[in-house]
Amino acid sequence: MGIVWAIARRDLLQMFSTPLAWLVLFAWAMVTNGLFFLTGIEPGSGDLPLYQPLFVTALDGGAWLLTLLAPAITMNTFAAERNQGTMQLLLTVPVAEWQLVLGKFFASFVMLATMVAVTLVQIVVLYLVSSTGGMQVVAGYLGLLLVAGLFAALGTWISSLVESPVAAYVITFGIIAVLHLFGLSASGDGWFAGLGSYLGISPHQQPFTQGDVRLGNVVWFLSMSGVFLALAHGSLKARRIHG
Repeated sequence: MGIVWAIARRDLLQMFSTPLAWLVLFAWAMVTNGLFFLTGIEPGSGDLPLYQPLFVTALDGGAWLLTLLAPAITMNTFAAERNQGTMQLLLTVPVAEWQLVLGKFFASFVMLATMVAVTLVQIVVLYLVSSTGGMQVVAGYLGLLLVAGLFAALGTWISSLVESPVAAYVITFGIIAVLHLFGLSASGDGWFAGLGSYLGISPHQQPFTQGDVRLGNVVWFLSMSGVFLALAHGSLKARRIHG
């Protein structure tokens, strides 16, 4: 894992040496913490509790906001290497494809996890003024980290396929948006609703914010992330073989 960490550390240093990472971090902090401070406690609906903690709206909103911001973090994973002319050099070093993929993935995931950690100020505020509902907080943040891992894996795969970071952003954003749309359709009837309940992000993420940690949802996020990383590995291996 030393090689994986070296690759991740290199990418993280590159991220934080550019304005883009700081702008994304600032936008995330303003929106998510702004939602927390402006929302207030609102009535629930359906089978949700009559009142829900302030952080629930911020975490749900954060999952949607990552749709815009996560592709900006992952778009440079491999595509920027091609733009800078360093991709061929990267493929000639004696490093296995899985190490390259995991290193790039961990760099993106650590950045996204840092963004999630910024919202912990909300929990500190709640702890000072009220009860935070400890297990629901842990479950909610676990769900958001799983979403971040899924987006990091997807972005790593897409960036390994295309030549331009802009194309990587657009395609990654488009796929995430489709997964969200599938989730919105899960509340209906028929086969499409069933498909949406399986492929959609919201049906798998929202139970976490209510403190409901289901093994099936954890497995779904991990397996989807694993599939995208396996696809990125295959893409990188094919590029190394065919030049």
